[in-house]
Amino acid sequence: MEPHPELERYAELDAAGFLPGVGEAAADFESRIAAIREAHRQFEEELSANGEVKVFQEFLLKESERIPAEIIAEADDLTGELYDFRTVHVPGFFLSRDVGLLWGGCIISDTELPFSFFLIRGAFRKRQKWFLYNRKELLAHELCHSMRQPLRDVPLEEFFAYRTSPSRFRRYLGNCFIRDYDALLFVIPVFILLGAVIVQSFLLPALPAWPFWILALAYPAYLLYRNARARHWVFKAAKALKGFGVEKPMAVLFRSTTPEIRELGKLKSPESLRAYVDGKQELRWQIIRRRFLPNL
Repeated sequence: MEPHPELERYAELDAAGFLPGVGEAAADFESRIAAIREAHRQFEEELSANGEVKVFQEFLLKESERIPAEIIAEADDLTGELYDFRTVHVPGFFLSRDVGLLWGGCIISDTELPFSFFLIRGAFRKRQKWFLYNRKELLAHELCHSMRQPLRDVPLEEFFAYRTSPSRFRRYLGNCFIRDYDALLFVIPVFILLGAVIVQSFLLPALPAWPFWILALAYPAYLLYRNARARHWVFKAAKALKGFGVEKPMAVLFRSTTPEIRELGKLKSPESLRAYVDGKQELRWQIIRRRFLPNL
């Protein structure tokens, strides 16, 4: 397949945080990026004119609470180092009102609307760290989600995002909780165990506790196994790519889906990598090849 004539421009869009989705054609990619840019342009115009904008009928964003460009640049430097992209189109805002006790920040987006923005705790205005959170890590983490969202790749989404953390503990365990119900299934059996211990202590001394211990430990053990398996897929693929002379293997894998990462990990030679990429005709892989596999 001949490279797309606009491939160089698409590579620049990739470097700026715009990634084609799985199987997304060039025309659809162009339309999506145009819609995103137009939505952000309209937002900036309204914000400049009024000093505030209400987004998604819920969030009131104020120019006075905007995150300065130099703080966003901290996160851009980290995503540039890890995955070779720097997102410049997503605005960010401090939020000090109506926030949870332990809330640090998040990115707000809608799959049906071409607009997204950051919200982080107001405490980060003048400090790099608050509670367990690191400002640079928090922003870079959400930038990774912002770019990788078009892949809709749940199994490894948190793995790549948590690599922004300076904590080895968070980098290792971050991908354990990848679905909303993971945390619930982690916590609920613990409360059941606690209830069983209380019942055993005060009402039914003969009640065996071991089934409840098994119940409490079963899902955490599964999460650790799933996380270890996912990490194995990534590091096996990264090792293979590095052995084939790829300078930035993690940047390639960041733009790949979990099935693709598993396939890359099984390749045995540079020739097998070339054949694999030759078989990938979609725009996303043309961009990956242009940016990170120039010698294929």
